[in-house]
Amino acid sequence: MRKSDHPEWMHKIAAAMLESLIPPQPFPPADEQEFRTAHAKRVLPYRRANFLITLFTWSIFAYWDWISYHEQKWLYTTEMFMSIMSIRLAGAIAIGICLVLFWTREIYDEKIVTVLIIGTSIFCCFGVITMLFIVPNPINYQLYFFGLILAITFTFGLTYVFSKPLIIQTIIITAFLIISNQFHSIFGSEFTFAAFFYYFCFSLFGISYAVRFEVSERERFIRERALEEQRQLAIEASARAEQEAQNAQYERKRSVEIMTAAAQQRERLINLLKLKNEERERFIRAAYHDTMQPLAAIGAQTVVMKLDPNLTANGTAIEALNEIERSRRDIAEGIRGIYDLFQWGAHEPKLEAISIHDLFMEIEKRFSEPAKSINLQFRVRPSKVSKLHGKSDYAMLKRILENLVSNAIKYTEKGGIVIGAVGFCETLRIDIWDTGAGIAPDQHQKIFEEFYQVDEQAPGIGLGLPIVHLLVERLSGHTLSFRSLLGHGSRFSITLPRCDAPVRQDQLPLTITTSTVSLAGAYVIVVENNKNVLNGLRSLFESLGCIVRIAVNLKDLKQLIEAAPDRAPDVVISDYRLRNNETGADVVKLIEQHFDWTIVPVVFYSANLDIPTALLTKPLRYIERKGIAPDSLIAKVQEAVSSGRDIRTREIEEKMLSN
Repeated sequence: MRKSDHPEWMHKIAAAMLESLIPPQPFPPADEQEFRTAHAKRVLPYRRANFLITLFTWSIFAYWDWISYHEQKWLYTTEMFMSIMSIRLAGAIAIGICLVLFWTREIYDEKIVTVLIIGTSIFCCFGVITMLFIVPNPINYQLYFFGLILAITFTFGLTYVFSKPLIIQTIIITAFLIISNQFHSIFGSEFTFAAFFYYFCFSLFGISYAVRFEVSERERFIRERALEEQRQLAIEASARAEQEAQNAQYERKRSVEIMTAAAQQRERLINLLKLKNEERERFIRAAYHDTMQPLAAIGAQTVVMKLDPNLTANGTAIEALNEIERSRRDIAEGIRGIYDLFQWGAHEPKLEAISIHDLFMEIEKRFSEPAKSINLQFRVRPSKVSKLHGKSDYAMLKRILENLVSNAIKYTEKGGIVIGAVGFCETLRIDIWDTGAGIAPDQHQKIFEEFYQVDEQAPGIGLGLPIVHLLVERLSGHTLSFRSLLGHGSRFSITLPRCDAPVRQDQLPLTITTSTVSLAGAYVIVVENNKNVLNGLRSLFESLGCIVRIAVNLKDLKQLIEAAPDRAPDVVISDYRLRNNETGADVVKLIEQHFDWTIVPVVFYSANLDIPTALLTKPLRYIERKGIAPDSLIAKVQEAVSSGRDIRTREIEEKMLSN
């Protein structure tokens, strides 16, 4: 068959016109009945209001006819005026009957509603057309044809009727006008074309509006029904999760079963989050917070049990704990990935000069140990990037590299991963190589689809690469490319603008980054309103030799401080969102008021995602997300304690010198 010579844009326009003028296909009978009933319920108040407006407008035009008759009696005969008033009265009665029916009854049968509306509309239209016959040319066109246009405008725009009945109505009236004009010149030859043209245009626009309205209503019905089904699943999942939480303290030996149930809950949550609805932001934030809370407690208790001398010799128990930790990490990464799809889509990139060397050191710090734990090599080439700087958003670029490295570790069984960078005149390229399984050519386009996994048996939910693709698209001047050979590994590359190093300010740093300091004997205050997380953190840091004091609110914290007012804690670990509208900002304010003679490090350990930036810009203020590996929290606390002690030592030396 010969391919069409018409350009593609013409085909698109033609297809769009057909979609705008052809009514959509109905649902299966049972679903169609449910849809029409739901539609009738939803728009019943609007239809009542429309009939009120229609009756009022019809009455106004009747009053206008009465005024026209008395002011322009040379245009009307008494018979004409009486006929017009009779038609107006009949139309008002018809509209009034429908108004009474709609006002006194809840009519949810869309067929009956359509018959009433279309019947009344056609009756009124024929009434206006009859007036066109009664009044002579050209006054009939000037005074009454507009009434016909107004009638169809009301019908198409305000009655929420579907497209097929409106098309039928248009055909009936059009046919009647054409046939009538053949036997009786309604408008006269000079007006016929203009009148029919106006009526055709208004009807065409009205049909297009009705078709799009019906399509929108059907899509709305599908979304609402799917949302209701998912809401029921969410309610069931919430009830099961609450029951599991109540039984968790009695059933630790069934931790594997609990994690399996959590994984199932995660899958239900993923399906629910895929629905795009008006409440997705509130739901995603709540789900992130509520899931990270128990995951943080599980992570802390797992570390405590692994450090227990009575269990270190029990290989089976240690392996079970490692499996629990891996499953917990998978859930945390999955929830984080889902949130990132939502968060990064609205995040406004902040482009600034970024040290590639410092960024690589952060990546190495996070992934070297996980890679080593599964016998993989993980190497960074700092010598090649020590002076490279790129223009990007630090948080977004870091997330891109984290996802790519995490994917490489996930799909690599032997060998290792190498991350490096090479600079050009105006750009630089970051490469991540792995010796993993590689990607088949037929999967190259699919790997960036949400929830798609090359290996369905691998951990995770298939959001790593879609997030990478989303972030690269949002960063100006950034491109993503990859090469992969099945069985021989892959190389992913990020190209970004190159820039000069930022001007360094000569100032004494307030913190150090040493993370190997011992926590033995450190005085730690934990502020947490969730008892499971609180007990887990207390057990975790007590197992590291810390002196731990706990508080669930500001009142408890104040009592702890007043009990030992001269002893400043080495670090305060606090959730941000506490009960009774108390927040981490209140904790910081209380600490600063009581210990105004020194600086106390504060680590916010929270699942909240809206911690004010101004709170974190102060010296010795840190943040660690709940649900991430406990080792990361320990490292952050070590850094805070070390930095705090360094500053206090500096303060003591300065006082001694001043004295």
